[in-house]
Amino acid sequence: MTSQLCIAQGYFKLTPEIKSAYKSAIALRLNEASDILKNVEKNEPNNLMRLHIENYVDFFTVFINEDKKEFDRLEKNRKKRIKLIEKKGDRKSPYYRFILAEIDLQWAVARSKFEQFFKASSEAFNAYKLLEQNQKRFPDFIENKKSLSAIHTLVETIPGIFKFLFGIQGSIKQGTQEIEEVIEYMESNEFLYKEEAAAIYAYIMHYQNNKKEEAWRYINSGVMDPSTSPLSSFVMASMALKNGKNEEVLSVLKKRPRGPEYHKFHYLEFLEGRAGLYKLDPNSKNLIESFTQNFNGRHFVKEAYQKLAWYELIMNEDIAAYKNYMKQVQNKGRSLVDEDKQALKEAEEKVIPHPILLRARILYDGGYYQKAFNLLVKKSYVLESSKDSELEYNYRLARVTHALKNYFDALEHYSVAIEKGKKDKSYMACNAALQMGLIYESQGRDSEAKKYFNTCLEISPREYKNSLHQKAKSGLSRLKK
Repeated sequence: MTSQLCIAQGYFKLTPEIKSAYKSAIALRLNEASDILKNVEKNEPNNLMRLHIENYVDFFTVFINEDKKEFDRLEKNRKKRIKLIEKKGDRKSPYYRFILAEIDLQWAVARSKFEQFFKASSEAFNAYKLLEQNQKRFPDFIENKKSLSAIHTLVETIPGIFKFLFGIQGSIKQGTQEIEEVIEYMESNEFLYKEEAAAIYAYIMHYQNNKKEEAWRYINSGVMDPSTSPLSSFVMASMALKNGKNEEVLSVLKKRPRGPEYHKFHYLEFLEGRAGLYKLDPNSKNLIESFTQNFNGRHFVKEAYQKLAWYELIMNEDIAAYKNYMKQVQNKGRSLVDEDKQALKEAEEKVIPHPILLRARILYDGGYYQKAFNLLVKKSYVLESSKDSELEYNYRLARVTHALKNYFDALEHYSVAIEKGKKDKSYMACNAALQMGLIYESQGRDSEAKKYFNTCLEISPREYKNSLHQKAKSGLSRLKK
């Protein structure tokens, strides 16, 4: 009888097959991962680690495809996996609570794609509780800190109502220390979740600690290989783009694997097309169009049509084509993420951007700062004299001089942008205040930094509000420490 009970008892074991399935999943070879897991289920039916990797396969499928019907179908697997782990899992194993937490965390992120925010928050809180319990029971189980670091770091920037309702505690400092411990552990130990931890560390350093160059150096140091995983390509290209390293974006994306064994990741086509547009590459239109034709998801569709409209305006000076694409902005996709909200606002206002300012904006977004500066200075006599372009001209000039580390001129132009745009619904004044706060913070002028971070929070733009306010809150949190 005892023998039969032992056979029925589930266990958590990182076998070579489980490790192989995880590596296939994280490289987006999802069919390959599923085939390996079928063999594990057949040969080791009580090794519940397979449920952990199965959830990765479902998560990546939902996260990348953004198909609601697919989400509804695959979400049913969540309850089945949790029920099986709770029924058969070895509760004395550090993997028991960890895997339950990971399943909840992944579905919380997936739900955010479909605007199920309250349920996502509830699952994230449940994951938080499980990880905190696991940390107390198994303080040397380093895997806990991989996920806790992300939760603890985000606590200071989530809305107060969710902190009140769910009681999550943490700080940027705590989350940073936790992920640094994981990174240090990885240097001398085998760690299954190496790529995940590297991505979390880079994002925490970039977004929460405002150490952008440090984040890029780390992610570009060899911890990820963009030639073997579309997911690594996505992380590295996104980080390079945020750092104004457009040539690196293009280099990373050209290395990405494209074989039939990899799950289709159409967003990477848009990312490459957008980077090409920032370089004023005539071939960029084909890549962006490919994304709009092949992607059936919800997000970045409006932005893609906006970028096609911009292409026609700055490359061909074709106002009719610009207007046609902006109509598609109104008709296609959703307006949940900031980029889509901004695209929809531009389409609804029906104000055609000034071609010179738009070209300067595109060059800036690609990190071609000197070219953008030269263009703005060369055309200053046209732009400074126009009331319609005064706000954006000062804002664009501030962004470029800031990037060129001419902080004196940047602060001056940001101040003008705030004054001209604080009652405007555009994001420019709000971001100008945030950037002034960041400059003053870097100079050790804390009182001025706090002033402008708070100014940022006082301005409520129609687009980018969430991300700008989150960064301002992160700045205030750093200054408290």
